[in-house]
Amino acid sequence: MKTIGVVIPIYNVEKYLKECLDSVINQTYTKLEIILVNDGSTDENSLNIAKEYTLKDKRITLFDKKNGGQSTARNVGIEYFSGEYKLKNKTQTIKENSLIEFSIEGNNPYEIYTVYKSYKAFNDEQDLTSFTYPSIDYIIFLDSDDYWELNCIEECVPRMDGVEVLWFDEAKYYEISCKNQSQSSRLKDINIKQEKKITSLEWLRYLARSKMKDFSFVCSGMINFNHIKNNKIKFKDGIFAEDHLFGILLFSQAKSIYVYPKVFYYYRIRTNSSTNQDKIIIKDNILPHFRNILDAFNGDAFLAKEYFRYSSWVLIALELINFINSYQDKTISLFLKKAILYFYIKNAFKVEKFDKDPLYIKEKLQLLKPYKISKIRYVIFRNYLYIKKL
Repeated sequence: MKTIGVVIPIYNVEKYLKECLDSVINQTYTKLEIILVNDGSTDENSLNIAKEYTLKDKRITLFDKKNGGQSTARNVGIEYFSGEYKLKNKTQTIKENSLIEFSIEGNNPYEIYTVYKSYKAFNDEQDLTSFTYPSIDYIIFLDSDDYWELNCIEECVPRMDGVEVLWFDEAKYYEISCKNQSQSSRLKDINIKQEKKITSLEWLRYLARSKMKDFSFVCSGMINFNHIKNNKIKFKDGIFAEDHLFGILLFSQAKSIYVYPKVFYYYRIRTNSSTNQDKIIIKDNILPHFRNILDAFNGDAFLAKEYFRYSSWVLIALELINFINSYQDKTISLFLKKAILYFYIKNAFKVEKFDKDPLYIKEKLQLLKPYKISKIRYVIFRNYLYIKKL
């Protein structure tokens, strides 16, 4: 049986966390290594709930770290499974119904305070000194306010044979009132109705013909872990929509992608989340790296989030340009430049409308000017691709 690594970032989700974790530990496929990363939660119970589940399920390893955002939390999972952390046991003896504690020796870029594991995972004290990272075959990410169908992993594993990425569908669960409660998804947008394997070039052609102007991927599928390690793919810290850059790099470098248009993931749309453009932000729930931006805009949450969004597009565009210019497959590079880059360049320049620039992003726009593409040229290119495909 293949071993599946599950990575779940946790930040102030006490209301939703049990539903999320129940959907993981009760999966019909059981050979899981589950990583919970408490990213400096400030609510009352998120960490306590994570400890409760860690104690009762020996497959769970809990990392408690300084807040750094979802990217850092997910990177902890990638780096742990890659063997980049050396664990040293702080607990000397094993006691029933207790958590064993470890610290990180040496390199600890995300300031992990403590690593927790259930006493059930160890036979004796000798196990404590030899405890290390597990070997996994595939990795999958889940947000802690969302949840899976219970057969999600079992359905995915047999379809991972010979592919780098499996892409399944999601359904939105609206907790807040929205004018347009759309049930569209990125998978529905490209209009593949039957499960099939596609190449990265075919993926780009589907995007070019669809209404999608951008692309993101993180929780809607399973990934061959060697694909991430060999291509050194991680999440960029300190940006909004980190799943865009991650997804594009992941799919662009995949030889084979399995598209499985079936819903396994339930994505919660809620107030005060990092992706929601709320006009009001609950002060106690602000991510520390966002506080300076909010202060610069005099507490105007909507303006602060808009600025953060567009400044992130600048950084993502720069990363994409670096990848496009250096990637050895020039056909893929050309498709990325013509079919995807336009969205990020166009939105990056929207940062010019703000009279404040707390992240000093505007000076980076000079690097993007040579890559500005007119919309007319983009539309013509999309039509050309469609005609050529026919």
